[in-house]
Amino acid sequence: MKRRTLILMAVAWLAAGSSIWADTVKTDNATIIGKVTGMSATQVTVEQTNGTTKTIPVNEIQVIHYEGESALLKTVRTAIAAGRYEEAIQALDRIKLPDAVRPEITQDLEFYRALATAKLALAGSREILAAGKAMVAFVTQNPNSYHYLAACEIIGDLLVANQRPDLAQPYYAELSKAPWPDYQMRGGVVVGRALLAEGKYEEAAKAFQKVLDTKASGDTAENQRSAAALGKARCLTESSKTDEAIALVQGVIDKANPEAVKLNAEAYNTLGLALRKAERPKEAVMAFLHTDVLYFASPEDHVTALRNLVDLWKELQRPDRAAQAQEVLAQQYHRAGTRN
Repeated sequence: MKRRTLILMAVAWLAAGSSIWADTVKTDNATIIGKVTGMSATQVTVEQTNGTTKTIPVNEIQVIHYEGESALLKTVRTAIAAGRYEEAIQALDRIKLPDAVRPEITQDLEFYRALATAKLALAGSREILAAGKAMVAFVTQNPNSYHYLAACEIIGDLLVANQRPDLAQPYYAELSKAPWPDYQMRGGVVVGRALLAEGKYEEAAKAFQKVLDTKASGDTAENQRSAAALGKARCLTESSKTDEAIALVQGVIDKANPEAVKLNAEAYNTLGLALRKAERPKEAVMAFLHTDVLYFASPEDHVTALRNLVDLWKELQRPDRAAQAQEVLAQQYHRAGTRN
C-alpha cells in the first residue's frame, strides 16, 4: 500500500513537472523545451528542464509554443505560414481565453491577428489604415516581444502600400539596427524598396547593392541577396536598363527553389515589369502567368500579377482574358484597379 502511494505521488509530481516545463522553442537547428522566463525584441530566455538557462537570438527562432495555449493557436500559426489569413482570423475568433492567461499567449494572439489582417490588407481584402493602426498598437504595447521586428517591417509595408514610404523608413530602420547580418540585410532590402516607392531610384539601387555586397553566409542571407537583386532589377527597369534587369532577375529565378513561393512570385513579377518596360508584352504575360498559375499563394504578389495581366491582355487584344483576370481581382481581392 505504501509502495502504491509512493508511485502515485511520483506520477503526480512528474505530471506537475511536465506542466511547468512545457514551453517549446523551435529554432532553425534545435527544439528547446523549458519555461520562457524572459523576452526582448532580440532574444528569448528559456530555463531548461536540466536547470540551465539558455538565451536564444530571435533571428534563430521559428516559433514558440507555450504551455496552456489553445490548440487553435497552433492552427492559427499553421494557417499564417501557409498564407491562409482568413482561416487564421476565423481560428482566432474561436479561441476562448481563461480568466488567467499568460501574457505571452495574449501577446501572440494580438500579433497574429494584426499580422493576418495586415497581410489581407496588403492583398486588398482589408483596410490598410485599420490594419496599420492594429500593428502600431501592438508595437507600442509590446516593445519587448520577440515579434517586435517583424511587426515593424509589416508597419513599413503597410505605409508603403498606403503611398507613405517616407513614414516607413523609421520602422524599417529597426531591422537595420538588429545585431545580426541577416536582419541588417533585410533592413537594407526594405529600405531600398521604400526608396524605390518614392521614385528615388539611385538611392534605392545603392541600398540594394549594399545588401548584395554584405559578406554573410547561410540560407537567410542568400534569400536577402536574392531580394536585393530583384530590387536592383526594379531600379534598372525604371532607368530603362531593361536588358540588365532581365538578366539579373533570370539569375535569381535560375537559382531559386521552385517551392519558394514568395521569392518566385516576386521574381516573375519583377521579370514581367522589366519585359513590359522593354515593350515585350507577350513575354511579360508569360512572366505574370507564372505568378498567377504557380505562385498565387502569395496574395499581394498575385494582385500585382493580375493587375498587370488585365492591362496586358487588353493590349494584346484579348478582352476575354482581361475580363477573367479582372474577375479574379474583384472576387478574391475586392480590387478593380489596374495599377502595378
